This record gives sequence, structure tokens and C-alpha cells, in this order.
Amino acid sequence: MTRHNVLPPHVHPSIREVNDVLLGTGGIGYTICYVLMTRQSVRDRTYAMPLFSLAFNFAWEIVFALFVAVEAREVAVFTIWMLIDVGLVYGLVTNGANEWKHAPKVGRNIGKIFTGMLAWWCMVLYAVSIWWLNSQNPVNPKQGKAYKGVEGIDADELGYWTALVAQVVLSGMSLAQIMVRDSSRGSSYAIWTTRFVGSLSGLNMNYGYCWWVWPEAHQYVANPVAVLLMITWVIADLAYLVLLYQLKQLKSVSTNLDDDADLRLAMALSLQQSPEQDARRVGGTVDLTSDTDSEDEDMERAIALSLQEPAKLDSNPTTSTPPLLRREPQAQLPTEHTPASRSPVALGLSGLDRKTMEQERLLRLGKRKREPSPDRPPKQITKSPSPDTASASMDMSSALPASVGSYPRGVLKRTFATKFLRTDDITIEEVLQADTLHIAVISSFMWDSEWLNQKLDPRKVKQVWIMNAKYPDVQKRWRQEMQDCRIPNLEIHFPPMGGQIHSMHSKFMLLFGKESLRIVVPTANMTPIDWGEVKNAWQPGVMENSVFLIDLPRRHERNSNQSEGLTGFGRELVHFLEKLEVDQKVIDGVLKFDFSKTEHLAFVHSIGGTHHGNLDHPTGLPGLAQAVRNLQMGEVNNIQLDYAVSSIGAVNDTLLQRIHLAARGEPFTSSSSAPGIHKHVRIYFPTDETVQQSIGGSDCGGIISLTRQHYSAATFPRDCFRNYDSNRRGMLSHNKLLFARGVKRDGTPFAWVYNGSANISDSAWGGQKVLKSGQMGSLNIRNWECGVLVPVSHERIAGLKISDGEVPPMSVFEGTIEVPFVHPGQPYGEKQPWFFKPG
Repeated sequence: MTRHNVLPPHVHPSIREVNDVLLGTGGIGYTICYVLMTRQSVRDRTYAMPLFSLAFNFAWEIVFALFVAVEAREVAVFTIWMLIDVGLVYGLVTNGANEWKHAPKVGRNIGKIFTGMLAWWCMVLYAVSIWWLNSQNPVNPKQGKAYKGVEGIDADELGYWTALVAQVVLSGMSLAQIMVRDSSRGSSYAIWTTRFVGSLSGLNMNYGYCWWVWPEAHQYVANPVAVLLMITWVIADLAYLVLLYQLKQLKSVSTNLDDDADLRLAMALSLQQSPEQDARRVGGTVDLTSDTDSEDEDMERAIALSLQEPAKLDSNPTTSTPPLLRREPQAQLPTEHTPASRSPVALGLSGLDRKTMEQERLLRLGKRKREPSPDRPPKQITKSPSPDTASASMDMSSALPASVGSYPRGVLKRTFATKFLRTDDITIEEVLQADTLHIAVISSFMWDSEWLNQKLDPRKVKQVWIMNAKYPDVQKRWRQEMQDCRIPNLEIHFPPMGGQIHSMHSKFMLLFGKESLRIVVPTANMTPIDWGEVKNAWQPGVMENSVFLIDLPRRHERNSNQSEGLTGFGRELVHFLEKLEVDQKVIDGVLKFDFSKTEHLAFVHSIGGTHHGNLDHPTGLPGLAQAVRNLQMGEVNNIQLDYAVSSIGAVNDTLLQRIHLAARGEPFTSSSSAPGIHKHVRIYFPTDETVQQSIGGSDCGGIISLTRQHYSAATFPRDCFRNYDSNRRGMLSHNKLLFARGVKRDGTPFAWVYNGSANISDSAWGGQKVLKSGQMGSLNIRNWECGVLVPVSHERIAGLKISDGEVPPMSVFEGTIEVPFVHPGQPYGEKQPWFFKPG
């Protein structure tokens, strides 16, 4: 209440003191509320107050602080709220895109939208105020009221109506916000309590008391509209509390794990086996001192090992439970400190329940043991085999009926994540379609064999696993273990790993049906975490990936297994399979399907080894350049690259230049140069803070690797790095996605995305140097990698109405792929990236 008011005789002067207490309580409550909201928005990487309400409240405080308020204490309170609101606005602008991934245009422009709303509300409230406080013709003047020395003007009623409308908007939209989010992020009991008490005291109780004591000057409080509005916001706030309580009780998705250390610890521990259940294993040794320019895969291997405790082998493998991340044989590498003859690692195929499978096998065979073949696993045996299944072999043409292909021209999708809203994602079950699948050829760097065999029953689906093991003794041990397990219909294969090759990192699936072949190229390993699954029903997913898949129909013409007429995609896929040295029957099976609808795609590979001169099938970065040219996206004038990776080696300007040239469709030569390369390339990799605050915390950052040694090098392009902040808040990323946007020399805009296994390193893309003679040296590739290049359609680009010479925005990828991270990403600034080994 304004101190200038002249109280009538029947109103006791204590009304002023009561007003001070009630308004003071409301002011303190809202001050604390705003501070808590700001903190919560930072913690949850979201915004706490709804967009429309924040603009309304901020404008109300601006107008009343600068124009309406007269007394110093009122001006001070409104000014404090204005300053605190800056924190709320910062949270909105920096994190707003996280809440608008369903409407990316809103997310990208949320700052502009807020600014427009704020300006509009300021104009509205200012107009209402000058109309209401007009000294010549004030609205609803009253005896005893005064404003700036003018009798009759009632600024208290102006404050009441504007504050009440703002309160109804805030309460209603806050209720809508928590319902839409279906999550408590951006909310807390403390925020609700301070806001509710502040509003109840400063609005309903304060003005209600004034009406009770001085009714003739406060009749508007008893107005039916006013009563309805006061009841409305109270009901909305109580409903909000009920929803908040239910969400807390249900442990719905919330990234604010810092407020609950026990929950954080439980989630991290849930990703590891308990000591009683863990199938203890002998720890392998990894040589991290090799003289390579990129240690990314060594690092990834070492990190995965670090998540498992070294212990003695369980003497009874039939009763053991495998660890969550079940590694390939490469887990134990012979080095000068580790003889090749040391004890094998108890992992991999031992993940299958040998005892159960052996009992079932003996039962099917009438308890007559059968000697396994040393060359391939036993064929599928059933109780009543049909002529087809009894004679089944690895011939791909004998597959069982499959469902009609769902993606005849290919599609890019995000992997499923438990507890997150499903958008354009896909589960491992939806990828495999196990009920109709008969033969599966799967390549992966990491494996959880027990989990995979729950998805694909080896007694029903013939499988070939292409695995990573460099040394022959490890490969031999694994083949022997497979035979000892007597796993039906499983064959494991190791590609050539001689010389400098040290990692089979490619990830793909060939899923054969009678009438269709599904080709899958994911960034995910064959582990449940990579496919968004978790152990506990209440726990959200922790790791996200992307996947390309396409369904090809069977060719029915004669000689359909010939390679004539293959598209570029088909030729490079077949060439890659040949270099992997898979069984010829696999290749023959692939050639029985029609690749004609892959003409708009490119299969890009990195074939391990040393490559000289011009190749018929360029690989590594030369292969990427060839793919760009083949798809008519070369002859580039300007190009921008956004590369999301999970593992980083010794990156320098030379590697960036080579990637940039390949993305332009140009070869790397002795005269190549790329001035200002840092302006054209952004690399998305999480900061230490992002990993620490993720759903799984630092315990789930094991396969995300960068060493401090590499990052601290003078040649490391630190200014190119951006924080990888997932649109699915709190998730970490194992993606390898290269987004390219540009303009050709003829002015035509274009865009494409690479989805595959290749991180940003010489190991993945191939190292190549200019020799002293001025000639180009050989291309040295240490990893087997593969991926798919998918262009954005001309129709999509034309629909953007891009100006001449303008590079398309990131929104160009809408409809081609759901970009999984916030862009443009935040530069690191003073923050540090996530390091494999801190310190």
C-alpha cells in the first residue's frame, strides 16, 4: 500500500504495518524463488519459468521499476527482481533449444522470440499504466488514495490487476509446462514453496486483508472476476504440486542428479556387475606407447578394460554371469611385458549359458554327443526339422520369409533410449526383426554376446560375427572357445590384421530374409548401453548412437548373383566385404538383391593396411572424396563441416585440411592448402562438466576418449571444439556423424551427412604425408571402418528458399536425420574436454 494514502477514521493505521509484512513476505519469497529457478535451470540445462510468463514477469518488473514505483523500497525490490531475472533469461537462451527439439526453429530462435515477447509486454504494460495513472482522467479513482501528490489515483489497484493476471499466466503455464515435459526438470519443491507462499502472501492475503479492513477502497478484490482469478492460480499451483510429487515418486527422467548423490551412485553402479555376479577375468594389458599419431582405438580399448575388475578366472564357467560390457579378444594384447602365451581372457563367447545350451543340444540328439566341425559351427537342429531347415547351409538364398522392407531408399535414425520420448528413433529389436530373420552377418568392435543371443537366438538364426582380434593366438583361442561352447549356427570371422592394422572398428549388419536384405550401418557397438537399454526399469538410457538402414528386394532374374549393374554403393560394399575376406557365400548372397535404389547413396570404407597410388576403389579420405564426386556434390565453392565424434586422436591442421578437402571432393596433394580451416570445421565432443553431469556420470564416459597429451599439443585445434550437448538431456554420445553444408561453384547449395564408425583420426581415415621428394606418400590406415554418405534431397534444399551463395543452415537436415545435439554448440571457453585420464 502506498504510504501517501490518506486513511479514513475507521481504518486503523496498523494496516500499513500488516501490508509491509505481507508484501515483504511475498517479496522475499519471490526473490528466493528466482534464485532457485536460476540454479535449477543451470543444473538441469533447461529453463524453469515458462517462456511467455518470463517475458510477462520481466516486463512487469521493468515497467514498475522504471515508471510506476514511487517509494525507494519498491524501486529497490523491482530492480533486484530485474537483475535476478537476467539469470532466468540466460538459462532460457542457452538451454531453450533443449526443450524445443520437436520445433527446432523455435529452439534456434528462442532468444529472438523472447526479446519480441518482452518488448510487446513492456509496451502493453506501459500503455496500461499511463492510461490508469492519468492525472487528468485516472481509472477508477477513490477517496483516500493518492499517487505522486494527485488525489484519487489508485496505483494499488493497478498493481493488483497486473500482478494477478501475471500470476494466473505463470501458474497456468507452469502447470502446462510440467505436464508437457512429463518430468521434474527445472522444478523443485523449494521453488514451488517459495513461489506459492510469495504469491499467496503478497497477492491474495495482502489484498484480501485490505478489502476486509478498508472495503470501500478495495471493492475490486471482491469482484467476481478477481475472485475467479485468485482461485484459478491457487488450484493450478496445487495441481502442479501433485504432478511434481507424482513425477518424483515415479522417478521420471530428470537430469538434475547432483541433488541426489545416492541416486547418482546407484545409477552408475547399475552399469556394472556386482562382485558376486561378475564373471571374474584376467586383466589384459594394452600397449599405449606405440608411435602412432592417433591412439583413439587403443584408448577406447583401454578404457573399456578399466571398467572391469581384474581377478582370477572362474573355475566353473557354467555358473558365471558375464560382465555387462563383454569385449572381443583384443582385450588382451601381447606386448613386451605380456607374453602371448599367458592365460586367455574369460569373456566373449563364454557369455552364453554353456550348460543350458549343451543340455538342450544333448536332449535334441538323444544324449548322443556330436563332434563339432573345426571349420564351421553345427548346423541348426530342431526337434522336427523340415526338409528346408534340415538341409540349410550358409547359402544366403535359403533364408526364411521376411517382412516387406520398410525403408526401400534408406533412412537415418537415432537409437532408442529408455525413458526418453520416442521420436525418430529405433530399437535393436526393430532393426533386427528377429522373428523373420534367418541369417545375420554382424560386424562390431565391442560385443555383449549374452545380450545379443537374447535378441537373436542362435538355434533359430544363423550368424556370422566379424570380430576384432589382431594376434593369431587370440583368434585361435576364440575359435576354440566357440567350439567348446557348441553354439549352433555361429561362425566367427577375423579380417586381415597384419602389419600396422590394429583395430577392426567397422560396424554393420547384413540381415537376410527370403525376399529382402536389410543393410544396417550403426555407430553403435553390439552392447545394450549403445542401443539405449539399461538394467533397471526405472533408469533412463545413458548413451546415444545413430543408425542407417535400407531394405533391398531380391533379384529374380537369372544370373542374379553377378555384380554387373551394381550402383556405386553396392560396388563399394561388395569390395569392402571382399577385403574383409568374408565367406564368398556371404558376398554371393548380397549379390542376389537389387541395389538399384541406392544410386543416391555412397558406401564409404577404410580398409586397413598400406595403399599406394591411384586405386580402383579409393578408401579412407580418398574414398570419401570419390563418394562426394560420384554423388555430384564436388566443385565446391564454400563448405561448412560439423563433426560429432566419440574418440579423438592427435588432431592437427593437416588432418582437418585433409578432411575438409575430401568433403569438397578434392584430393590431398603436395600443393593443397586450406587457409582459415578453423572457420570451416567444428568438432563436437563433450566437456568434462557435460560428462560429470550426465545421467550415468563419469562411469559411463569410458568409451569417450581424448588424452590430455593430445589436447595440450601446440598443434591441436582447440578453437574448433564445441561441447556435445545432447537434445536428450543427460545422454552421452557414441555418434560419429559428419554434417556437410555448402555451395557449389555454380551457386547450387547442397548438404550431406556421413554416418559410420570413423572418428576423427589418421587411424580411421588414413594418414598420408608429402615426401621430401614432393611426391605423396602411401596412405596408411590402421583401422577397418565403414559408413554411409546420405545427401539431403534437392526438394528439401529448394524448400528452404536459400539466398544465392548462402550456405544452408543446419535445419536443412530436417527430414534426413534428426540432429542429435544442440547446435551451434558452445565453444569450450575456460572449460576442459572430457579426458580419459584426468590430471
